[in-house]
Amino acid sequence: MSLYRMHVTGIHIILRGKMIYRQAVPSDFPRLAQMRWDFRTELLTEPLSPETWEAYLPVMLDFLEDAYQNGRWVMWVAEQEGVIVSHVYIERIRKVPRPTSFDAEYGYLTNMYTLPAHRGQEIGANLLRVAVEWAREQHLEMVILWPARGREAFYKRSGFIAEPKAMSLELEEG
Repeated sequence: MSLYRMHVTGIHIILRGKMIYRQAVPSDFPRLAQMRWDFRTELLTEPLSPETWEAYLPVMLDFLEDAYQNGRWVMWVAEQEGVIVSHVYIERIRKVPRPTSFDAEYGYLTNMYTLPAHRGQEIGANLLRVAVEWAREQHLEMVILWPARGREAFYKRSGFIAEPKAMSLELEEG
C-alpha cells in the first residue's frame, strides 16, 4: 500500500489517493457518535426511539472526550472529501508489570465500521492496516479483538489469527 505520511501536532495523517487516514480529533466526536449508533442499530428489526438517541448521545460524547483526554484510546478514521466514512478504535491496556518487563501494553481493537456505501473498496482494510502499524510503532505486544459474526475472514486477511488459548466468561448479555 503506497501511503504518504505526515505528523501534524502529534496527530498522524496518512494520505492514499483521495482518502485520508488519521487519528480522530474532538471535532469528529459527533460524527463518531452517529456512526457508532448506525453501526450498532443497522441490524435491528425495530428502530430505536428518538428518546433512546437523546439519552445515548451525551453518554457517547462523554466517552469519546474521556478516551481522547486520557490517551488510552486512539480512534482512527478514514475521511473522504471531508466526511468520515470508516473508523476503528484501539485501547491501550497496560499489563501487570513482570520482573522482565515493567511497562508492557497490548491493544484492544474494536468498533471497526465502514459506511455501507463505502464497503468493498478496501477502505476498512487500509484503515485497519494503518491502525495496526500504529500499534507496532507504539510497541504494543499484541492486538486483540472480538470479530463481529461473519467478519472473521476480514481480520484473517490482515494477519489476525483465532487464538484458542484465550478464555472468556460472559457475565451479562449484550
